[in-house]
Amino acid sequence: MTERTRLTIGLLLLLFGLLPGCTTGRKVGENGGNGGAASPSAAANTLRYALTTEPTTLDPATVQDGTTIDLLQSIFEGLVAWDEHNQIVPNIAAKWDVTGGGTVYTFHLKHGVKFHNGREVHADDFKYSLERACNPETKSQTVSSYLNDIVGANDLINGKPGVKEISGVKVLDPYTLQITIDAPKSYWLGKLTYPTGYVVCKEAIAKSGGRVDETSAIGTGPFKLTEFRQGYQVTLAANPDYHNGRPKLDGIARPIIKDATTRLNKYEAGELDIVDVSPRDLDRINQDATLKNELKAFPRAETWYVGLNSAAPGSPFGNRDVRRAFAMAIDKNEIVRVAFKGEAEVANGIVPPGMGNYTSKVKPLPFDPAQARQLLAKAGYPGGKGFPALTLTFRQDQPQVADASQIIASQLKTNLGLDIQLRPMEWGQFLKERDNKTLPLAHLRWAADYLDPQNFLSVLLHTSRKVGGKEDHPENGVGYSNPEFDRLCDQADVEQDPKKREALYQQAEQIAVDDAPWVPTYFPKALELIKPRVGNIRDSLFGHLPHITTTVSP
Repeated sequence: MTERTRLTIGLLLLLFGLLPGCTTGRKVGENGGNGGAASPSAAANTLRYALTTEPTTLDPATVQDGTTIDLLQSIFEGLVAWDEHNQIVPNIAAKWDVTGGGTVYTFHLKHGVKFHNGREVHADDFKYSLERACNPETKSQTVSSYLNDIVGANDLINGKPGVKEISGVKVLDPYTLQITIDAPKSYWLGKLTYPTGYVVCKEAIAKSGGRVDETSAIGTGPFKLTEFRQGYQVTLAANPDYHNGRPKLDGIARPIIKDATTRLNKYEAGELDIVDVSPRDLDRINQDATLKNELKAFPRAETWYVGLNSAAPGSPFGNRDVRRAFAMAIDKNEIVRVAFKGEAEVANGIVPPGMGNYTSKVKPLPFDPAQARQLLAKAGYPGGKGFPALTLTFRQDQPQVADASQIIASQLKTNLGLDIQLRPMEWGQFLKERDNKTLPLAHLRWAADYLDPQNFLSVLLHTSRKVGGKEDHPENGVGYSNPEFDRLCDQADVEQDPKKREALYQQAEQIAVDDAPWVPTYFPKALELIKPRVGNIRDSLFGHLPHITTTVSP
């Protein structure tokens, strides 16, 4: 979306209704959705902050990206949740018991929790939701990473003949759900906080033909979806019956604004309450007394990296020497200094800070252009001669990522003699190509889903194999495979002694850094401008938490 003349609300609605190819959308109350709740006024007790990309889906079972999860977590919920202290706390489950040597979790649901359509949530709704996520017809790209530990889940995920339910999920009574996992795993509750563990409304989904769309996105969360205008705005209204108490806000307006300059201009014009900040704007912001006071920095549990994908057609990255040459040719300190104005930390390893009690002790590959050239020559490409043409793909909505990508391409040219073309890409398309493993060289991030090194090592870099037509480690987007790395991760995943477990992951992380399927580049901060009228935001290492306590003053 580019900057345009400000129009009245009436003219905007008319324009979007008449332009060819534009979708006017509809209020969710139409066709029996969320009851026809009115969209909140943009001026009255409404929090306004932009979506930087079009939501990729409204379905918790299929969502993959943090931008969309930030939206969906206001609408849907699960048994447990994260709090502002980065701890897992009860949510729809009031409490739980763990038996069977750490493999049997019995969740006791709150009474009176209601879907947005007014129906009470019961244990069989969670069974339905988990089984729907695992059903091959749902086509979830993430379920085999987050629900795979449940006994019987893989049989359903892989389409085993005759399997229609998850044997390890049992409804003991309307308010008691029992889930059995395949081994004791200290991180497992964290997996239930991912959207594949959210409860969805089965009758609404049945009415929409099995899809979760703007008419069937009915959850239990603090806000209801009231309107979704593709390419324009998503509007949420407070859920008055929310089981943790009605939110302080009346609503949330999420205009879809893909251009960073436009987002900042709208913030300065008073049309947005929160806006992400590109480091390239920091000099101007810090010279403005008002904006400087409104600038906030939040730590985040995420790693940005350059993915060297050996699985892509014609990729040169199956050769370890090539990967190590790329890693040694990239100066991470320059990226942090120039692209991030120092507002990031150099990533020497794969696992970011904040992963519970885990401390990364990895020895990084050095920035050493001379050795990098020797490795590239050893691999058969002296001075870059004969090296296949490559593009470096990155998401187009974040200027600092474009700046970092430009620096990386320039360094590869200077230090290895390689001409790398830059390829900014729309985020939804980027995700599709990543899933298909067609991007040989990409600059992207992984943000933690739960605070454990397993989420970065086992989930992302364990060898992925086809089982029943499905990959068992689908988040391994670079085709990396090392049997010793796999062995260490498999052992660490079920190790109950914290010190032994940490040591195993540290060994695995060092192997992966040495093999260089990734070039970890930086651990960033989230930079935001927040209007003084906004208060009581709950934040965590994952990002802002659902806006239950958030307030806006006139």
